[in-house]
Amino acid sequence: MSEKQLKPIPMRNTYKTIRQLALAAVLSTFTLQSMAQDDAASIVKGGVDDANKLGNAYLSPLLKSFGAGLNGGWFNTAKPHGIGGFDITISANTPFAPSSDQTYDVSQLGLQKIRPTGPNTVSPTFFGKDKEGPEVGIFAKSPATNQDTMISRFNLPQGIGAHFIPVPTIQFNVGVGFGTEVAVRFFPTITMGPATVGLFGFALKHDIKQWIPGVKTMPFDMSVMFGYTSVKSSFKMDALQNPGSDSVTYNPNPTADYASTQKLELNSSGWTTNLLISKKLGPITPYLGVGYQTSNSTLKMSGDYAIADVNPTFDPTKGYYKDPNTGIVNPNYNANNQNSHPMVVKTISDPVSIEEKNSGFRTTLGVRIKLAVITIHGDYTFANYNVASVGVGLNLQSIVPFKL
Repeated sequence: MSEKQLKPIPMRNTYKTIRQLALAAVLSTFTLQSMAQDDAASIVKGGVDDANKLGNAYLSPLLKSFGAGLNGGWFNTAKPHGIGGFDITISANTPFAPSSDQTYDVSQLGLQKIRPTGPNTVSPTFFGKDKEGPEVGIFAKSPATNQDTMISRFNLPQGIGAHFIPVPTIQFNVGVGFGTEVAVRFFPTITMGPATVGLFGFALKHDIKQWIPGVKTMPFDMSVMFGYTSVKSSFKMDALQNPGSDSVTYNPNPTADYASTQKLELNSSGWTTNLLISKKLGPITPYLGVGYQTSNSTLKMSGDYAIADVNPTFDPTKGYYKDPNTGIVNPNYNANNQNSHPMVVKTISDPVSIEEKNSGFRTTLGVRIKLAVITIHGDYTFANYNVASVGVGLNLQSIVPFKL
């Protein structure tokens, strides 16, 4: 059986779809926009084991980045609000993937069925170059020759052409007295089109300078803070439809509804704790934060998916054979007999489940400018994924007594 004779089942490019839908899940968390799916070969054609290894290599930088972005934007001063003082702040937190997370070597993943077809084995991750990765083939043992046979080939997907994606946040901070401030991030779980998204987060900031003799009279502000954010999102998708049957491929369940079960889920949570120091110099407030952060992100591709594999019961004396020159099909071919087909459709369920944990120390340097009740801030966090944040807010420092 040659590769031409074992033509691949027409499928959508689920691997590239995962990349696009993962990006859609991130963006839909805040904008509820989705990206289109396009055609090509599918990552899940290699089976569950290979799909998880490839998916993890390609998408783990996205999960790290998203988790790091959730921990950004919590503070722009060390001074808590007075009683009743509040601000509403919108920030864009942009994590940057390091160069080590922009490519991966497919030959080092320990794949079972998927192998590179050429010498190039380095492929872009989600944050890599917008250029297709190396060609790989799907291999299986042919029942006719007992030799490994390539049943399909495709190029690994390209990156997005940038090593960052902004993670927007909007939060409400209010002073509750005793040098303490509470912050809340909240987005109710809603469904719009194929996307379902919900977000919740909270933070506490407390002035510790007031409790330290000899320090509480010094001309700067110092506090500690803790913040936690959780996002849950899902995206319905129809990456792989039922391929049906043809003279090459036997489908034991040609009417199965695959599309209705397929869903992509992106969930992420993160917390950070920091020691904050700031100094107000007229309208300008430089600030410093030193602390620790952690995040846990998961991406799951759930539902049922159809893949093609070599048929272990294929009988080459009675099955399909198409002469490449004449196009004549074996007269013993029986469309209703599985043994007549060199390939068979198999159903795999929940093929991809990726979890990425990320933690480490962080240092944030920033500055805030306050013009009457409007604040503008920008900072940069040094960590395993560096994060740049910019934001704008409406700020009333206290209403008892009233203060701008």
